[in-house]
Amino acid sequence: MMHAKRYTKVSIPPFAKGGRGGFSDEKGMVLVVGLLLIVVLSLLGTTAVMTSTTDMKISANYKTSNQAFYAAEAGVEEARERLRGSDADANYAGDPAASPSLNWSAYILTATSLPPSSHPSHISSYQNYIPIIAGSHTNTTVTANSLQTNISYLVQIRHKREYEAERAGHTTGSTHYFDGDGSTATHTTASRGNIIYYGYGNPATPTTAVQFTTGGATAHQPVEIITAYGRSGNSSKIVEIEVVRNPGPVITAAVYAKGDVTGNGGSMIVDGNDNCGGAPVLPPVYTLNPSVTNLNGTPTMLGNPPSPQAGPKNIDINAYVNDLKASATVTITADDTSGANYGSSSNFVTYYSDTANPNNVGGLKLKVTGYGTLLVTGDLTLVGGFNWNGLILVTGTLTLSGGGPNSINIRGAVLANQTVDINGGLNIKYDSCMIKKALEDGSLQIVTWREVY
Repeated sequence: MMHAKRYTKVSIPPFAKGGRGGFSDEKGMVLVVGLLLIVVLSLLGTTAVMTSTTDMKISANYKTSNQAFYAAEAGVEEARERLRGSDADANYAGDPAASPSLNWSAYILTATSLPPSSHPSHISSYQNYIPIIAGSHTNTTVTANSLQTNISYLVQIRHKREYEAERAGHTTGSTHYFDGDGSTATHTTASRGNIIYYGYGNPATPTTAVQFTTGGATAHQPVEIITAYGRSGNSSKIVEIEVVRNPGPVITAAVYAKGDVTGNGGSMIVDGNDNCGGAPVLPPVYTLNPSVTNLNGTPTMLGNPPSPQAGPKNIDINAYVNDLKASATVTITADDTSGANYGSSSNFVTYYSDTANPNNVGGLKLKVTGYGTLLVTGDLTLVGGFNWNGLILVTGTLTLSGGGPNSINIRGAVLANQTVDINGGLNIKYDSCMIKKALEDGSLQIVTWREVY
């Protein structure tokens, strides 16, 4: 029997026919995916370029910002250096007046494109000097007067006054300085008050240096405010510091000692009258209780009172030697009895000797003519023919041995940490001017520092 063939109808999916939605659409999908990938890569590339450009700008800004900061710091250091010495020095940039002027200010600029009037702290009513190197220190014509030529900064220097202290937080209940002028009024930009000095201006702490105002004259120097404005490209930085001159030890007499003072012979003169004529009269000798002064013969003692005194003023000579030796420009390593000149009347220098390094048995022995500050760690012996103008500080025993025509002559003051033995002829006169000139050579100490912006 013949059977009829049966056929089963099979449905063919549309994608197998090559019609819409078929395999041929893969080419379109690849194109779309490729385009999307190109877009994504383009976005990533653009982002990378933008990020790199931003990083480069940030790096450049950081670099110029640092350069501006270092320029401001360089300006601060030049001002500190040029405040050393006195108006007689070629590079001096301090107040040239004999007595500090209330409205004194000075500028140091590296280029005329940064004139004083562009300084953020400029005060038009101040003197605004532009001291010229080896020229007029009261010049006001805008001119580049910096020691630097390859850096850009503008520096203002002015005396600190009560207004600045009040802005920093000074009040009658929270004092930043000893107010010795008799007025506690609050001050303004139009009335800034008195100059603030640094030294021994508080009677309650006569051997501790403080910031203070005074109603009269003082031998101490003002606190100075240095504001440096540094530039680099489009960046600028301002650094402001307050600096003070080391006032040296408080001077209580022509000769001070913590131990006994012994004087032998009638050809000895110790005078507490100020040889310069401007400071109060002091006694000839002052010793720390219970030390005493023993005089043999008939030496001449002058001053107010004219007799040697003993009292409680304990001067830390070791600390002063350590502080002041940082400014020493000459180190003495061995005895010198040659009569050589140390410095000159126009060049006061700081000299330092550590008698234990190298070891100098018996201490240091000197016969020289000197100008400035003499600092000795250890014992010191001065022999006939020694002459000094300025300040002498000794951490050990001081022995003065003059005789005949070769007497010892000192104009200034002498301080010893232990005993003082005086033999033979000598003439020691208190001289406030010589002491001031001796200390002018030292670096100014930073008491506050801040980056304004």
